[in-house]
Amino acid sequence: MSNGNGGKRITLKRSRPNPIFEDWLKELHEEAKEKKSKLEPMLKEALDSMSKYPLPLKSGAECAILKGFDKKLCRFLDIRLEAYYNNTNGSEPKVSSQTCTVSMKSSSTQTSTSDSTNMANNNDSSTSNSLNADSAPSDSSSGQTKKPRIFKPVFRSGSYAILVALLEQLRNNPLKSALEKQELISLAQPHSEESFSRPKPNSFYTAWSSMKTLISKRLVVCTRSKKTTYSLSDDGIALAIQVLEDYKDRPTVNDVIFNGAPTSNLNPMRNQDNLTPGGSSTSSQTVTPVLSQTSSSDSVFIDMPPDSFHVILLIDKNETGGVSKKDDPTVAQFKKYPDLKHEYRSLKIGDFTWIARHKSNKDHELVLPYIVERKRMDDFGSSIKDGRFHEQKFRLRKCGLYNVIYLVENYGSNKHVGLPFQSLMQALANTRVQDQFKVHVTDSLNNSARFLAMMTKRLTIEYKDKHLFGRNQESQGEKLMTFDYFNKASSKSKPLTVTEMFIKLLVQLKGLSVEKALAITKVYSTPKSLITAYEKCTQREGETLLANLKYGTQNRNVGPKISKSIYRFLVWKECE
Repeated sequence: MSNGNGGKRITLKRSRPNPIFEDWLKELHEEAKEKKSKLEPMLKEALDSMSKYPLPLKSGAECAILKGFDKKLCRFLDIRLEAYYNNTNGSEPKVSSQTCTVSMKSSSTQTSTSDSTNMANNNDSSTSNSLNADSAPSDSSSGQTKKPRIFKPVFRSGSYAILVALLEQLRNNPLKSALEKQELISLAQPHSEESFSRPKPNSFYTAWSSMKTLISKRLVVCTRSKKTTYSLSDDGIALAIQVLEDYKDRPTVNDVIFNGAPTSNLNPMRNQDNLTPGGSSTSSQTVTPVLSQTSSSDSVFIDMPPDSFHVILLIDKNETGGVSKKDDPTVAQFKKYPDLKHEYRSLKIGDFTWIARHKSNKDHELVLPYIVERKRMDDFGSSIKDGRFHEQKFRLRKCGLYNVIYLVENYGSNKHVGLPFQSLMQALANTRVQDQFKVHVTDSLNNSARFLAMMTKRLTIEYKDKHLFGRNQESQGEKLMTFDYFNKASSKSKPLTVTEMFIKLLVQLKGLSVEKALAITKVYSTPKSLITAYEKCTQREGETLLANLKYGTQNRNVGPKISKSIYRFLVWKECE
């Protein structure tokens, strides 16, 4: 078709067909790059493919056709888009044919963007519904303008914690009311249920993401010079004071556990076993520890009358990235419980245990018969593949503490955990049934810390009226062992007896639990004694030699499969 331009074709090109999606992706990419997140390459690929795509996209789901967009990212864009529309009174952004710019106020854009970010983070559920006064919609039926909803952070959310921390800083040190990020996180974390350093499962956001909402609402002032600092505005001070007043009677998790507050605010925890100390759930079997004695039995006798000691939770230093590291997720979780008596030490076995320490003589410490091994689901899968799982169970079984708790944390949706999820569940079932360990599964590090805090409180109640005593030797009946003896005797580097080495060898065989290995070594304490017995048998007799040995409290048979496997393993000849 000819036209007035000499027959030249005129093309209309959209410079940015999807500016909102691009801006959100840039925001995510910059944050991931700053934190050196593993998601940074994926977000960069998504941003590049979005900037090159020539057509407008109406939803996050449509973005799935582009490179770098997985289901989580598409879902995130849909959630954020929904919040965007809610804050613009349900109208879609108008796009011009040439520049594709959003036709709305910049202040409204900023507010909706930060609100939707907070909605995705799920820290402040009320934020996604809040509107600024200048964008309040009118009621068409009455002709009146609706009152704008006032922003109020959810109790112990990220926004709540930041406001309270900055207000405390202002009150304690008015001359230094502005804080750098790490200083602020350190003060805010005890006031928040969510982590400021570790993203929620299946999410890009931490509690710190709430800062964008607070800045956009002019509650927090961000000052950028040589170092970026944050302080409360006048409106922020007023809101922080109001929030503290409104929530002053709301109990925290710490109050619920340690101060007898109502338990209605506690989320129920999924508990695979009843772990009441001293109750019927405690395994009734008599455990014969195979601990090697490392101290003289005639050492000082420790005697602790009722109410003369504190129950203290011990946390293995290796469970943290460093106790002095201010933003370590594990340390931050336990800081939420100011009434929890806990310490960080190097534990030779397990990740958590409890001691009774004399109130006046701090050197007198007796280990209570409870020990916890904590595994995140992906680490649990790795430990099975590399053999650590069986070795750790063996060492836990012989550490002399008869209440062994296997604490397992879900890892997001448990999709990338090294082994099929069903295989991990079977391994946990075997741990519970064959090894007779207690198994407890939580959804997050937050709930794991809560479980341990509750266990500490329950143990405190259980033992407060008990008379405790012990020495530097193995636990026997009600006699406890000292912490020094426990840690030295549990060391990996200590010499193992031939029987202990034989047990470690046996538990590497498929289906052979520690209980079965203990039953076998009770009759045949060394490999040589068992091989000697095999030499006197025919092949058929050798394969069934161990089948009828009894193990565990229910006196079950070791079984023909295990018996046959051990025979073929030790005899070193082909068997038909």
